[in-house]
Amino acid sequence: MKINHFILTAISVMLLVSGCEKKEQGINLAMRPISEWYIELKDSIDPTEVFSIEDGVIRARGDFGYIRTMETYSDYELSVEWRWINEATNSGIFVNICKDGIWPTMYEIQLKAGDAGDLINAGGATSNEYIANMADSTVQKPSIISKMNLSNENPVGEWNKAEITVGNDTITVWINGELQNQITGISSKSGYIGLQSEGKEIEFRNVIVKQK
Repeated sequence: MKINHFILTAISVMLLVSGCEKKEQGINLAMRPISEWYIELKDSIDPTEVFSIEDGVIRARGDFGYIRTMETYSDYELSVEWRWINEATNSGIFVNICKDGIWPTMYEIQLKAGDAGDLINAGGATSNEYIANMADSTVQKPSIISKMNLSNENPVGEWNKAEITVGNDTITVWINGELQNQITGISSKSGYIGLQSEGKEIEFRNVIVKQK
């Protein structure tokens, strides 16, 4: 009986450690098949001609739209690696999508060349910084919260990394290890996670989400 009790205890500890490790490592969304994503496109074309997933790499071919998770998230950490294939143009990472559409209600971490790290309040989503911009007549685009520092993107063909934390009414963004933005008092506190296609070809990998 003592041996059996010891074995059961050991198994319980192993399962607990395994569960903690899985939570710590997070989930790599890029390993999911295309069938497990929702796709929104501006034009009526075959979604698989725009988005594809192969060997853990998501490729977007430039037609306007986005791919998003089927499930919603709140209070999480998200890291995404991306690179331009032939030319640095435009794209974005969407967090807390709560209403779909070509311009969904969400927050966009801008990946536009030269502006990676800007934060956009889109589709009616607001933040304290957005409200402050709206009250300032000198701000031309109040929905855009500019990044804190100079652009630190890597050249075309090289991988970049965005690290995003969402929680406590706050979104914080690091680009290639440098703090670039933070907004507070967000109105949309949970939602889907999405990746944008806008312009030229772009690839994403290691799209890892960790629930806090």
